[in-house]
Amino acid sequence: MSSKKKILYITRYSIDEPFNLQKKFDGQLAAFKNLGLDVYYIGYDRTNLYLINGENKTVYGKTHFALPRYIHTQFYNDLHKASVKAIKEIGLDYIYWRLSPLFGSSVKVAEAAKQCNTTFILEIPTFPPNQETHLSGIRKAFSAYTKRFSDRYDELVDYYAVIGDDAGGSYKGKPAVNIENGIDINSVHARTPVNESDTVNILALASMCYWHGYDRIIKSLAAYKGSQKVVIHMVGGNGGGCLDEWKALSESLGLGEKVIFHGQMSGDALEEMFNLCDVGVNSLAMYKKNFEASTELKAREYIARGLPFICAVDDPVLEFAKERLWFRIPNDDSIPDMGEIVEFVLKMKNTPSHVQSLRELAENYLTWERQYKKLFEIAGGIN
Repeated sequence: MSSKKKILYITRYSIDEPFNLQKKFDGQLAAFKNLGLDVYYIGYDRTNLYLINGENKTVYGKTHFALPRYIHTQFYNDLHKASVKAIKEIGLDYIYWRLSPLFGSSVKVAEAAKQCNTTFILEIPTFPPNQETHLSGIRKAFSAYTKRFSDRYDELVDYYAVIGDDAGGSYKGKPAVNIENGIDINSVHARTPVNESDTVNILALASMCYWHGYDRIIKSLAAYKGSQKVVIHMVGGNGGGCLDEWKALSESLGLGEKVIFHGQMSGDALEEMFNLCDVGVNSLAMYKKNFEASTELKAREYIARGLPFICAVDDPVLEFAKERLWFRIPNDDSIPDMGEIVEFVLKMKNTPSHVQSLRELAENYLTWERQYKKLFEIAGGIN
């Protein structure tokens, strides 16, 4: 019998198809394990839900992908049913639940945790929640629906892990620990710059959502009158719905091969793209979400790989940087000055030590282990 404390990680985790947040979830799971916890999570494919613990995988329910919009609705009931089963059968010390759409079945999971003396930690990945102003009619209706369950659900939370604004130590009458998005440093390699002397290569890596604001960098390139050759590499699928809009914008501005849409990339191809590019682009339209600060996962990957970046909002980790290895632009809809960006990039290209400086920043301050040590010091400890 293991003497380790047991934790169940609850989120929507596909085991047969890659997804946008996979690196984050894998990093969190690895950190729990590295900190000495016995880690369980629910994964799914197009046939089953599974309870996964290391190399052990046990069928814990069926999925029903033939149903219309299943992954957005009925899936959560199936996930929650499997989670209740795990809580009752395993004898868990913790559940760590990433905030997700709230249903009546969500309350059943929280009640099962309470009945089994399992500490319930809820992660709020964007704090405070519900700050977005760009909510669709469907999302507004669903938000109203969830209020039917939220009071009882919140009552059962033991601790909040919040990413975003300072919670001041509590939220809804419960202890709240501010953490930041981290990274699994062992899964990310430092880049080896190619340093094309005649070109400034800019990496815009995202799922292409409106808050990424890549229209700003495209317009910036269109307005550029300098002699330096600049190419923007757009890497990512259309998960956020803005890819076609930004393709059309690029074409309408006559940018041709100056803006290249590569689609999704991974593995060696993505490694090569990081080696090629001289600067990355964070989200440039966080003002549309009413955010002045962020702990973006994308920024953490840039830092861990040693890639300088362009940003529009504050990030707490930058307080620990010994030198300024990023370029700040206003958090609004203005068009950035590409000439100033080029000047910054050329300075970075002539300072190769920036790769190691950024990598050390990630190693010292950006691991998930560092974040979760803060959390478990408050939430009851690991040993």
